[in-house]
Amino acid sequence: MEAPPDDSAGRREWLERWVAEQGLVDPRPPARLTRWGKLASAVRNRRRIARAVQWLGDRVLGRGLDTAKIVREPVHEHPDRVGYVASPWHVLPRALHYLGVSDRDTFVEFGCGKGRVVHQAARRPFRRVIGVEISPALAEIARANLAARSHQHRCRDVEIVVSDATQFQVPDDLTIAYLYNPFSYETLDTVLRGIVRSIDRNPRRVQLIYVAAPQDGSPVLATGRFRLLKEQRSRFLDACSTAIYEIR
Repeated sequence: MEAPPDDSAGRREWLERWVAEQGLVDPRPPARLTRWGKLASAVRNRRRIARAVQWLGDRVLGRGLDTAKIVREPVHEHPDRVGYVASPWHVLPRALHYLGVSDRDTFVEFGCGKGRVVHQAARRPFRRVIGVEISPALAEIARANLAARSHQHRCRDVEIVVSDATQFQVPDDLTIAYLYNPFSYETLDTVLRGIVRSIDRNPRRVQLIYVAAPQDGSPVLATGRFRLLKEQRSRFLDACSTAIYEIR
């Protein structure tokens, strides 16, 4: 199998081409289908493509890493928290391609789980990469995954912190934050306020990559401090919307 390209756009195109070559989608629904039948067929096709691309990503990009399996720990039994579901492989590279990364940037993922996104971030030339995870068991898996791929990391300062996100002291050099729908309600509000306080202590540009259902970005805008830069979503690959915000 031909290796995927390094850039996110090329990798996504490569994955979609692979899915098409496997015959996993019917590009033309039968003419006898009603309008609603065609719509249902299109939805099923999109879901099949998304599952196939995720499976292929785990096989090619996540080979040897324990990041794919969904996990719900006792600490997730809280109305604000969501069990561990891995961020799709294409989401962070696509967002960072839009934002750009330099050795002056510090990246923090809130709710890093098994460390897939932290690993992806560490492959870029960040100054620091931090993953915050409330579950000690998931944090240990993340550390093992990072150790297994440390030879691929351009960032040499990579850390997993075991902490409730509401208790985590947002570092005053944070420039890019990532949230893959790890929590909501009061927990999300507290984390956003922590980011804002950090910026008030040390004024700087901070960008937030927030992945959630399209209508769930309102808490970010409700702070009155963030502005939406871009929404990224593939009609084949994404059930959620990736919203990129900026705060000054």
